[in-house]
Amino acid sequence: MTLTLGNAFRQRPPVQHSTGFTLVELLAVLVVVGIVTAAIVAFSADGYRKTQLRDGATQLVADLNRARAQAQRTSASSVVTLTAAVGTPDANYKTQWAGAATATSKALAAPIRVAPYNSTYSLNTITYSAPYGEVQATGILWEVSSLSTATKLYIKAVGVTGKVILSATPN
Repeated sequence: MTLTLGNAFRQRPPVQHSTGFTLVELLAVLVVVGIVTAAIVAFSADGYRKTQLRDGATQLVADLNRARAQAQRTSASSVVTLTAAVGTPDANYKTQWAGAATATSKALAAPIRVAPYNSTYSLNTITYSAPYGEVQATGILWEVSSLSTATKLYIKAVGVTGKVILSATPN
């Protein structure tokens, strides 16, 4: 007697499993990497623009402090003059140190501009008088801005002493 079991014991071909990634998985990873990269670039560019603004403001503060120190050390006045007026910021300004016959023209870095803050503080010139480095006015308020960011910094020469302060607010 012969027993036939038919298809019950017939061997099936082995199932092949692939070990790679699907196209959809690869595209999803690329999209996530692209979004993260774009965010990093945007944040670093904004940080760079703010650093440029701070560097420009620091340059002007250093010149104001130098003018004050020169007036205190010598018997002649020192002057820092903006070429800008209220509402029309400019990158250029002039310094005339104590004892110098002529003023020296200076400029802030490319996108940085400075102007008097408003008509109340419309002085675009500050003179430090010898021998104490005092100023005639009760102070100045200059706004430092950039063409590439909305952030602004404010330079204040406070009171009769003319002490210079760099601030993020005009008050």
